[in-house]
Amino acid sequence: MIQDTSNWLLVDPLPSYGRGREIPGGRYASFILGNGVHDVVITDENGTIDGQGVVWWDMWRGKTLQHTRPHLLELMYSKQILISNVIFKDSPFWNIHPVYCSNVVIKYVTILAPTDSPNTDGIDPDSSSNVCIEDSYTSTGDDLIAIKSGWDEYGIAFGRPSWVITIRRITGSSPFSGIAIGSETSGGVQNIRVEHVTLYNMGVGVHIKTDVGRGGYIRNVTMSNIYMENARKGIKIAGDVGDHPTTTTIQRQFQK
Repeated sequence: MIQDTSNWLLVDPLPSYGRGREIPGGRYASFILGNGVHDVVITDENGTIDGQGVVWWDMWRGKTLQHTRPHLLELMYSKQILISNVIFKDSPFWNIHPVYCSNVVIKYVTILAPTDSPNTDGIDPDSSSNVCIEDSYTSTGDDLIAIKSGWDEYGIAFGRPSWVITIRRITGSSPFSGIAIGSETSGGVQNIRVEHVTLYNMGVGVHIKTDVGRGGYIRNVTMSNIYMENARKGIKIAGDVGDHPTTTTIQRQFQK
């Protein structure tokens, strides 16, 4: 069990975010991190990658984080990626984060975290293209799948959209969103297809979200055959969601 994070490796902020997503400065390195790799296969016979997130969640709740929490898996500037037949459990932060990637297939994965675990998004394709997410189950404490493309002025300057993304045959539950676009959409999001998704016990089934000053665009999104049971809201489109690099969620908590 992870007890001491004081010697955890730090990495630079993503250029499309400009700083750590939670706290200014660098980020704790992801448990599995790849940069500039290609022809990558991460697969097993449903073995488990356990992020032991409790210690990180407790630091977030206790307002003792020094840097932004690590993802369970992050691939940057990479292509020709296959992730399949693996269970991802208790990530400290977002579970699977392909960023600045192309030609990514994620299938037959299971992603698990308690419903009260903070910011444990399932799969977050970010400024990436030609991504297929299919035949998977996700139950976490935040969005099951969230398509992103950079944060405010940093995402606008970097200018790399998320585009040509297919999401199909996904099942899951969450107190937040099932299928989300945003709220970090500053590089743009386009050509998204979502179909045959089954959602239970949801906060919001489909959530398209941005915020004032975010910039970017969201266009050519097609969704069909979405089944929802016990969702507080089926579809929500909002322009007042998220925070900004100058005032993050964790900073606001310190101010309370």
